[in-house]
Amino acid sequence: MTEDPPEWDDTDEPVASVVRPYTFTAGRTTSRVDVPLEATVELTEEGRARHWPAHDPNSRIIDLCSGELLSVAEIAARADLALGVARVLVGDLAAEGSVQLQQTMTDSTSNDERISLIERTLRGLRDL
Repeated sequence: MTEDPPEWDDTDEPVASVVRPYTFTAGRTTSRVDVPLEATVELTEEGRARHWPAHDPNSRIIDLCSGELLSVAEIAARADLALGVARVLVGDLAAEGSVQLQQTMTDSTSNDERISLIERTLRGLRDL
């Protein structure tokens, strides 16, 4: 049995739905692309040019990314998606070229930079 995708009302807020989060990812828990939670997501020209069906969960992610750089964690919170689901969907969008991931930390990132990133992320999540 196929469940209907979530609906969005005029305020662009998710409407209560009986769709289980794993249905958005067809049960997948990983994507072909490594997607760190703190990575920022930038919409590409391909992503801007593509027509996104209104009820596609990817359209909500694309809408969120069209206005500002957001981390995967922020996208999950603002789109009201489970974090794992957001990672898979963003990974799929990155694999097809609709979004570009920007790594925020590498092996050479200092402890001070890591702490600063965590603090900014927490502030951003509190502001939601």
